[in-house]
Amino acid sequence: MRVEIRSFREEDLEGILRIERLSFRDPWPRTFFSYISRKAPDLFLVAEEEGAVLGYVIGEVREVMLSGLPHRLKMGHIVNIAVAPERRRSGIGSMLMLEVERRFRERKATRSTLEVRESNSAARSFYKNLGYEETGRVRAYYLDEDAIIMTKNLA
Repeated sequence: MRVEIRSFREEDLEGILRIERLSFRDPWPRTFFSYISRKAPDLFLVAEEEGAVLGYVIGEVREVMLSGLPHRLKMGHIVNIAVAPERRRSGIGSMLMLEVERRFRERKATRSTLEVRESNSAARSFYKNLGYEETGRVRAYYLDEDAIIMTKNLA
């Protein structure tokens, strides 16, 4: 059995929604995933094994602007990542992250950022092991707590 990382397909949606509901207190609705699949289809990745969806990551590339002027600095942003509970700690999350970061680099992004719940020590440790550093905080990012901003240099 071999895990494949590939772009999202419409038939993946039920598996993604299952993982989303099992992974987050406030799961995103079906409409969000449909929207994001049209917005950045090549940065919505799925981990699959024998037809089963095991995890997903959603990324986007943003162009940094100051005073409304583009500065040609591009940053990747991890919008969301989740792995099926029964397959966590098996390397699937790392595979997803490394592939989306590779795609960020293809688009000339020099950094990758993400937000993570302050209380989610397992996720914070996971990101640190991938080279992310804690660089800030967003107060009340979630309904019930702050988010920690983590950043990785992709250059």
